[in-house]
Amino acid sequence: MRDIPTYSPTTLREAVEILSRERGGARVLAGGTDLIVQVLERKRAPRALVNLCGIPGLAGISEEGGTVRIGAMTTHREIERSALLRDRAGLLCEAAFLVGSPQIRNLATIGGNVANGSPVADTVPPLMALGAVLILHGPGGERAVPMRAFCLAPGKTVMRADEILTEIRFKGLPPDGAGFYERLGQRRLLSISKVGVAFLCRNDGGVMRGVTISLGAVAPTVIMAPRAAAFLEGKAYSEDIAAEAGRIAEGESRAISDIRSTREYRNRMAGALLVRGLARLFHRTG
Repeated sequence: MRDIPTYSPTTLREAVEILSRERGGARVLAGGTDLIVQVLERKRAPRALVNLCGIPGLAGISEEGGTVRIGAMTTHREIERSALLRDRAGLLCEAAFLVGSPQIRNLATIGGNVANGSPVADTVPPLMALGAVLILHGPGGERAVPMRAFCLAPGKTVMRADEILTEIRFKGLPPDGAGFYERLGQRRLLSISKVGVAFLCRNDGGVMRGVTISLGAVAPTVIMAPRAAAFLEGKAYSEDIAAEAGRIAEGESRAISDIRSTREYRNRMAGALLVRGLARLFHRTG
């Protein structure tokens, strides 16, 4: 493997200037758990790397005025263990725990997981369900992009080559908020997601309000399941209600067959995971 020049800027402005100068030839290096593997396998060998580790202020978890902020350089381990997020976005903690091994989670950043544009990224379905907004910083300053509009196709996003994802923002769950992230992999841990389901609602005395459902690994990008969400809206949990919601979600899934699974199985599991998650959630909170 050829040597790749690596820049280590100390300010965001400097990092953006380097990316602009390289005109699409440079890649941003955060945790590196995906990028380094890609470089070693010669799948995506950039002309230069821009290491963000020396730029202060790009990591951390905080809340202000009901808005949760997560710096893009925050690791999955920090998200998994965050007391604030367990209270305000527990399904994101559940997803972070399922990413790789403890060693990977200590390095891998949420910004990298999102910016890869992968339909199997575990943190993306919860962020979509939460209505997250991504803050991108480029030569013209900051712009905010809804998570639901960020990914265009596998590995392709709306982020320009001279932009850096700096922060993720969303409204934290209210006291009556409830949610889950369910995932199917070859194994429970240390595997890539075959199907992922994120669910959020307010538990209004046992009645579901403000329902949102997102599905991962069943389309070219993570998608919403609006028909299943609309069916559950205003209803109390029961096994029959959950089963019908699962059937609707199965119909909204748009999976393909590949080396890891078949289209039919993935679509079926999208519904099954919703049913399983609802049972887990309401047996715990009901």
